[in-house]
Amino acid sequence: MAAAVATAVRAPGQAGDPGLYRKLVWLTLFRILLVSVLLGGAAVVGWKGGEEGINELAPLYGVVVVAYAAALASSVLLWQGRALQATAWGHVVLEVLVAAGIVALTGRAESVFVFLFSLAIVNGAILLFRRGAVLAVSLAVPAHLLVTSRLFGPTAPHPLTLFTQCGAFLATAALAGWLAEQLRRTGETLAARESDLALVTALHETIVQSMTSGLLTLDPEGRVTFLNRAGEQMCGISLAAARFRRSTELFPAFEAETGRGEVDFVNRQGAALRLGYSSFPLVGEEGVRVGTAVIFQDLTRLRAMEEVVQRSARLADLGRVAAGLAHELRNPLAAMSGSLELLRLHAAAGDEDRRLMDIVLRESSRLEELVSDFLRFARPPPPRRALTDLAAVLDEMLRVFAHDPAARGVKVIKELEPAPAVCDADQIRQVVWNLVVNAAHAVKTAQPGGGGSILVACRPDGDRVRVEVSDDGPGISPGDLEKIFIPFFTTKERGSGLGLATVHRVVDAHEGTVTVASTPGHGARFTVLLPAALDFAAGEVAATLGASGR
Repeated sequence: MAAAVATAVRAPGQAGDPGLYRKLVWLTLFRILLVSVLLGGAAVVGWKGGEEGINELAPLYGVVVVAYAAALASSVLLWQGRALQATAWGHVVLEVLVAAGIVALTGRAESVFVFLFSLAIVNGAILLFRRGAVLAVSLAVPAHLLVTSRLFGPTAPHPLTLFTQCGAFLATAALAGWLAEQLRRTGETLAARESDLALVTALHETIVQSMTSGLLTLDPEGRVTFLNRAGEQMCGISLAAARFRRSTELFPAFEAETGRGEVDFVNRQGAALRLGYSSFPLVGEEGVRVGTAVIFQDLTRLRAMEEVVQRSARLADLGRVAAGLAHELRNPLAAMSGSLELLRLHAAAGDEDRRLMDIVLRESSRLEELVSDFLRFARPPPPRRALTDLAAVLDEMLRVFAHDPAARGVKVIKELEPAPAVCDADQIRQVVWNLVVNAAHAVKTAQPGGGGSILVACRPDGDRVRVEVSDDGPGISPGDLEKIFIPFFTTKERGSGLGLATVHRVVDAHEGTVTVASTPGHGARFTVLLPAALDFAAGEVAATLGASGR
């Protein structure tokens, strides 16, 4: 029997009120325990009284059997999870009937088990609140009067005794019903508050986890108590792994007590980030500090974009100055070169004079070439944009480069996918040519005997077309990376320092970007991103690819 009820606790089919279900389970267990104690007591008494005692207690054994049978039926109903309300009403009626049977068999009004009626009333209030208490007392008073009447014995108890006992039943019903109603109202209020709290907690959790900024909280000892989803992604560590560990171990960049700032941060995956943060104390009741909160954002891309914009602005300003200066240089250069040509042809000029004039003319020619490069950088022609298959343009350019002296001893690897873009094909061809020539020079510097390689790749990349030129040369030192796009900065002996600056200006004019990544000793990779041909119809793109043989 107990096993059946225990099984009902473990595997309920709760189709109704779960609170009523739990109360029914516990009251069923309580009844089994009570009846078992009664059975044990009756058995002891009967055993001491011999055969006569056993015969006298036979009706009591019948009541115990009925109670066990009712408990079994209740367990089956609870297991199925059906008719919980009907089962509860049946519990109340059964409790009163069992109490009446036990009282009738153990002395009627003088029985020590009269309290079972009060217990049945309390159980009714527990199960069904005031209704259960009213039902129980409505059954208990008539049942008690019935079992104490002359029908069950030769004499009736004293009226005062009956009045006292029935009054106790009524008082118990009133008190139990009132307490049960108060408990019910309190439970409903608590359930409503718990529901409100759950909604507020869920809203708070949703807001915190939906933030694009990282949120880190620390206790007064500096241990991590919370890290939201954005913070986990930026820092490369989960909340479960970071909880209760000291912030100085995981986030040394946020060691400052309070304030704002920006710090360089390397996360658990080794990614270098630029983080902006704001740290402030968490204050509880009565102004007591309960910890620290840090809100932080990943500013890496923003700072990189700002740097690109500032660099473009500096180059534009320099270009305007350079254009005027180049024009001012070109005019006197032309006059000097013309005058020297006339002097060189003069019959009175000796061989030494002509040799010196040749040197001046050669250097003037080199200076004229430098001024021309300067002008191309300072005032590049506006791009004539058209739908272009960059893969075809680069393939053609690399075929020409293969016959250039700069390509001697260098292996060029091509990874070109069809990539329709909107650009000036001639200008982009010159951009990639400059990058490939620089890469060839770097490879030959690292391996003078030849054997180095250059990879030129082209492929679509979302709303952009990506062009990459990488080499296995000596790489670029960190100090030079920030200056390679500045005009006149060069590491070559006879370089002008305008090649990469011009590349930057042309790509800017195409509303694209050019970046470089390099590790000393492991080569360099230049990446150019240009607008893809998204605004053109599929037919036009297909025609362009078809015309280029793709």
